[in-house]
Amino acid sequence: MSTPWHFLSLRDVDTTTWQDLLAQSEILSGPRGREPLLAGRRCGMVFFNPSLRTRTAFEVACGDLGAFAVNLQVGGGLWSLEHRDGVVMDGPHAEHVKEGFAVLARMVDALGLRSFASLADAKEDARDLVLRSAAAASSVPVLSLESAMDHPHQGLADALTVRRKVGERAKVVVTWAPHIKPLPLAVPHAATLAFAQEGHDVVIAHPHGFDLDAGVVADATAIAEAAGGSLSVTHERDAAFEGARVIYAKSWGARGYYGDAQRAAADVMAHPEWIVDGPAMDRTDGGIFMHCLPVRRGVVVADEVLDGPSSVVIDQAAARLDVQKATLCRAMGVTA
Repeated sequence: MSTPWHFLSLRDVDTTTWQDLLAQSEILSGPRGREPLLAGRRCGMVFFNPSLRTRTAFEVACGDLGAFAVNLQVGGGLWSLEHRDGVVMDGPHAEHVKEGFAVLARMVDALGLRSFASLADAKEDARDLVLRSAAAASSVPVLSLESAMDHPHQGLADALTVRRKVGERAKVVVTWAPHIKPLPLAVPHAATLAFAQEGHDVVIAHPHGFDLDAGVVADATAIAEAAGGSLSVTHERDAAFEGARVIYAKSWGARGYYGDAQRAAADVMAHPEWIVDGPAMDRTDGGIFMHCLPVRRGVVVADEVLDGPSSVVIDQAAARLDVQKATLCRAMGVTA
């Protein structure tokens, strides 16, 4: 039996695969994306956490390509799943992913999995154990629909959007933004890795204490340099925005406060001046505004920006369908 193609993190994607996925995404955004390229195939989705764009993109992609999709919500009609090895299962989890995903893999041709970070233990989240354990147990391809550390489909859609809107090497700023609660690092990690793959000059801007994972930043730096771009980190938001062509806003929590929900919540609310507003966007070189959605208006971004001509968030979200079709086809060995 051949080894299945798992799509777990953008850190694992080589340049050839990256370029092929984006090229296929563009092809499948047209008429080919409504042909039954996956007729007779079956795809399962397992969600530990809520979803709007991700579930819709996966399910519609399957429908457009002729595949059958089944959605399973952990704790909402699906047994609560344990992922740790060597534990005595005398708690709330009724089934282990070893059995659960092994069985699902006998019934479907590919699996999508979403499991957010716990925000309780930074080192534990960095191991991405739920996703990795499920992939190890599955004999069919597993596609990450966001994990503790990465959101590869979002990153692909982000890169595709910048190709369409900017079309050339550019200064791209991944900027921290305020929030009412701490959020995971998966999206800023994915955006950073995606823009690095594209050879952009990536600037990560955030207040002191909100560092991304050092391993991800190191990998993204190497990827950017190999692609002819660069990566830098700054705590000076206004300077970062100067001359930027792309502003990608996202909030994330400080890893130093993992496990302390009250302190973590206070910390992400302590920098309201980092909201992306009109004056901030005026510093850019006609820059576009991006966000993965959902977004809190008046907290992360001002209405004048989100509703203004620089905002491409709807096009960015719609691109999720195109890239989902590309990864499903690749997982099942189909080329458009």
